Amino acid sequence: MPRKEIGRGPGDTRQRSADALPSRRLIAVAGAVGMAASLGKAPPARAGLPRPSFGPCSGIIASSPLTRFTWVRGEAGDGRAFRLDRPFRIASVSKMIAARVIVPIAEALPDGLEADVSDQLGFRLRRPAWADQPIRLRHLLSHTSGLRNGPSYPVPAGRRLVEAFTPGARSYDAGAWFGPDAFPPGARFGYADINFALLAQWAEQVSGLRFDQLMRERLFGPAGLDAGYNWSGVTARARLQAAPGLRWEGGAWAAQVDSSPPTWPAPTFLAAEERSGLKAADIAPGENGFAFSPQGGLRISLEGMDRLARLFLADPGPLLRMEAPAWRIGPGGADNEGGVFQAYGLGIQVLTGKRGPEGDAFFGPDSADWRGHLGDAYGWMTGLFWNRRTGESLAWALNGMPETDRPAGRRTVLTSPEEDLIALGLSALGRKTGPG
Repeated sequence: MPRKEIGRGPGDTRQRSADALPSRRLIAVAGAVGMAASLGKAPPARAGLPRPSFGPCSGIIASSPLTRFTWVRGEAGDGRAFRLDRPFRIASVSKMIAARVIVPIAEALPDGLEADVSDQLGFRLRRPAWADQPIRLRHLLSHTSGLRNGPSYPVPAGRRLVEAFTPGARSYDAGAWFGPDAFPPGARFGYADINFALLAQWAEQVSGLRFDQLMRERLFGPAGLDAGYNWSGVTARARLQAAPGLRWEGGAWAAQVDSSPPTWPAPTFLAAEERSGLKAADIAPGENGFAFSPQGGLRISLEGMDRLARLFLADPGPLLRMEAPAWRIGPGGADNEGGVFQAYGLGIQVLTGKRGPEGDAFFGPDSADWRGHLGDAYGWMTGLFWNRRTGESLAWALNGMPETDRPAGRRTVLTSPEEDLIALGLSALGRKTGPG
């Protein structure tokens, strides 16, 4: 059921599916092809390489110590060309950016990442079947907590997140937020946005800052980035350049999100029906980690994503620990979005290099050297990855992806438009092989 968000125009609605990556092994739907242009000074891609053609617009930045290649095509459904500086909703890549700030906060505490999240969360969090087992910060960051998104996802601003875990409360959903009873916390991977809502709320409790303000203070401000969760802190100038997320509906591209960002300086958020007049100033830290969408609500441009990749490579800090696998696929399986996730660190996707159409060799033979995260929501499909061994990075986005009937990849578990876009970037970096 669509829900409107505060600060958005009447054409903007939210799909319940939000930021978890749906199954990608599906078939194609028609899209419009826009103009193509290479904007960088790097050598052109190999002749004959298939150009990404799905959807109204797409773009990529491929960087290495010696090369920076940029490519964009199409227009973003508003009659204006898609550009590298146009901000958009980057979906689940937002989780990784949030983790970059949350992990150092955790590591500064006595128990570090092994701390019971209940100690600072504001309420006691336990899974009923494992009431004696704490859910640790490490479990939330690695999606091994055993929690999942309930029917009331996301709990709207104006309500307390504790209601999702309190029997009889309006968001409890008969315990649907708890995963299978057979696996204790830490034992099984299950990709779920609720993990990052809880992390955001925990960070608010510890820091005393609202999540959007915390991210601006600890990362976006020092990095000089015009970016923010749910438009918080994003300048009026950047908001005017917003690129909406689109899907093909009724013979036209229809905006799913961001066709009309809120007027500066207001952020946008999903408010509870009984709190329709809720303002950002009314949202207190530590009450509901969903309020500013840590799971997928970051608005930033491709240029901003590329800057983050270069920052992460130049100043790894806690990233080296975040990049280490905290979970790998095993005989017990996982709720891993049809194989998209074969291993995972702390808020970071760890590639294993598995070959074939069900594999994660997204960047060719050395895929196991790459770290980053994928995103998928409201028509946008995004990615931000880097290779610490070679100093290379890729930041990309393509618009217009449907919820179902997707073009299956030929060489990996990704869709074919993603594979084509990645192949273009890898070719520009001088690599002789693409995905698979």
